[in-house]
Amino acid sequence: MTLQRYDIYRLIHKGIRSYLTETLLAIGRMDPRETVDRNGALDQLEQLLNFCMGHLQHENAFIHPAMERVKPGCAESMYDHHQHHEAMIRDLRRAATDLKIAEPVERDALAAELYRNLAVFVADNLAHMHEEETVNNAILWEGYSDEDIMAIEHALVSSLTPEENAQTMVWMLPAMNHQERCEFLAGMRQGAPREVFDGTLAIARQRLAAGEWGRLELALAS
Repeated sequence: MTLQRYDIYRLIHKGIRSYLTETLLAIGRMDPRETVDRNGALDQLEQLLNFCMGHLQHENAFIHPAMERVKPGCAESMYDHHQHHEAMIRDLRRAATDLKIAEPVERDALAAELYRNLAVFVADNLAHMHEEETVNNAILWEGYSDEDIMAIEHALVSSLTPEENAQTMVWMLPAMNHQERCEFLAGMRQGAPREVFDGTLAIARQRLAAGEWGRLELALAS
């Protein structure tokens, strides 16, 4: 049997996969001729792109230097791939702006192009996250104990603004399975300030389906 090591990517990547795919669906369903619907989908896209840019920066600042300390040069391809993602984010932002200000006759074509390009961005992110979960984790596990990796994660999470943390919870909590939620929130209840735990619990109550919330509430009360 293989000993299960701590996976720094597991929960956050579940949230990002959900955020990426739900936003792709929103852009695909968007009616480019209807102002409220169009702007709502584009606002979600902008929030996603801001989140992805922040996530890249956090990994560059905390995870990649830790990898480099184990195996110098091993994170160069990660930095390069992140620069590629930053360029894709800039292009998607420009495309969203073009759609917002476009003449009605141009909107259908611009919306279709935006959807296709966002699909490529989502696909590239999905493949990149798989690489991080396999290649990067192997390097981290080689050089650090689980406690060391948790300390790296704690430093990263502590650097988030309250707004960044809340946005993370909005997408990460519903993407977890029940056991993951229970363990995550039980740990937060023990180690985080009460107002942070209460705020996270409020997000869970708002974002989870009624049955999932009821099951979680019961588990946390026991």
